[in-house]
Amino acid sequence: MTFTGRVRWFLVAVAVIPSALIMAVIYFHSSLQLQSSDRQRAYQNLRKYASFAGSMTGDLLTRVSKLVESPGARKTALGVKSGRGGGSELKPRSYGLDYAEILDSELLVLASHHRPGLIGQRIPASLRPKEIDTAGWIETLEYDIRGPHPAFTCIRPIGHDLLLYTGKYLDAATLLQLSFLLDAEVNISLAGDTTEVYSRMDRQTLYESGEDFLAVLAGSDKAGFYLTALFIAGTDKPILQNLLSVAAIVAIGAALLAIVMGIYVTGRTKREIDNLVSATARIAEGDFTTPVMAYEEGEFSDLADSFSDMIRRLRETQKRLAATERIAAWQSMGRKIAHEIKNPLTPIGISADDLRRSHAERLPDFDKILRETTGTIRSEVDRLTKLLDEFVAFARMKPPEIRDVGAAQFIDDLRALYKADIDSGRVHMEDKSSRAAFRFDPDAIKHVLINLIKNGLESSDDARVSVVLTAVKETLEISVEDTGPGFSEQRLRSSFEPEVSTKKGGSGLGLVICHRIVHDHGGTMELYNRSEGGAGVRIALPR
Repeated sequence: MTFTGRVRWFLVAVAVIPSALIMAVIYFHSSLQLQSSDRQRAYQNLRKYASFAGSMTGDLLTRVSKLVESPGARKTALGVKSGRGGGSELKPRSYGLDYAEILDSELLVLASHHRPGLIGQRIPASLRPKEIDTAGWIETLEYDIRGPHPAFTCIRPIGHDLLLYTGKYLDAATLLQLSFLLDAEVNISLAGDTTEVYSRMDRQTLYESGEDFLAVLAGSDKAGFYLTALFIAGTDKPILQNLLSVAAIVAIGAALLAIVMGIYVTGRTKREIDNLVSATARIAEGDFTTPVMAYEEGEFSDLADSFSDMIRRLRETQKRLAATERIAAWQSMGRKIAHEIKNPLTPIGISADDLRRSHAERLPDFDKILRETTGTIRSEVDRLTKLLDEFVAFARMKPPEIRDVGAAQFIDDLRALYKADIDSGRVHMEDKSSRAAFRFDPDAIKHVLINLIKNGLESSDDARVSVVLTAVKETLEISVEDTGPGFSEQRLRSSFEPEVSTKKGGSGLGLVICHRIVHDHGGTMELYNRSEGGAGVRIALPR
């Protein structure tokens, strides 16, 4: 990842992580507070039931007392006592009650208002006469033609050893009233297998039911029903959700702002960095003339000024180095030329002395000596002429004319020059570059390869030479290898410094000129010995 990319991610992280942590703290803290608040509210609402139950039963007892004192109840009791039965005079609904029966002391139904099928039966079956509380009420499950009804029932004496059995159903209106009062879901469940859990719960005590709270308000297995209240938790969750929504909006806004600021800041920074990178690339290509200019004042401006100053010093250093290199090269070349000139001068001088002595002594074989000494003088003069021609060529070497060169055409032209050697197997050429074209001076590079191939073929009588072109990324690599004796240790150490040639008539400038051509292309040239024997030259040219 780039520097600007890391800066942008850092700014986003700085904006998002604190907001996310704040949201997490708000969520967990608020969740605990909500849970505590839900429990407290459920307790408060549950306590309201006690007041409601007291008010309801007080009202129930008042209504029952009025029914007991009513003329209809007295008349019905006299009728039952006299054996006339009946019960139509009870009229419990006039007093807000739902049913009424006349019982004897054994709790047998003697008369009923609207449930004649109960006459002769014992109500309730689970109640014993000694358990009757004449001042209170009991929880029962009553039946009529509409089915079972949970009810609050009172049993009150009505005279003549008779009891009035009456009460009020827990109807839908009562459940709705309780639901509003307790802010809970109030339900009635008939006793059975599904209510086993209720039988183990204390009445009017809160129990957790998942995230909610459950309480048994009234009822039992003996009563035949359970009145329960489910207090729903999380009624304040919308507040938490709104708070989290606001925090999320703030976090998203902060992240977007951080992204925008990151893009703006890093964009300006990247522009300055790209400017420096471009300057570095120009320096790498050898351009020391273009100064570096910053877009804005500040640290990058100071850096650009320092960079420009560095370029100036590099340019001066390069000039000094170039001058030093030229002096060193010409010194080396001067020593080489002096050495090469000195070598032929000795046989020329000796030949001249022999010729003069032979002429002075009037030797009989003077003609033969004349031919031999003049031949030696001519050979050494030719050698000096060739040496001076190569020296002049090195001194006058012009910059390469770089252009697009078709790889296939270039290798075909080179093959044509060595057709006989290729046919005999002494020379092998191969193009592994798989590229259509490269950029270099074809005449100059051809001169280099001809010189290297010639050196390889002349390294031994049976030497073979291989030339291979390969493309490596943006570089053209050319390897020239032979099967001769290889380079001497002195040549590998001195590389491309002028030295005495090991070949008869050689000037020792061949590799120096080749290296100069490759160097002028911006490339590199390396000498090495093959592990299996023979010399190798590796040339790398930028595409």
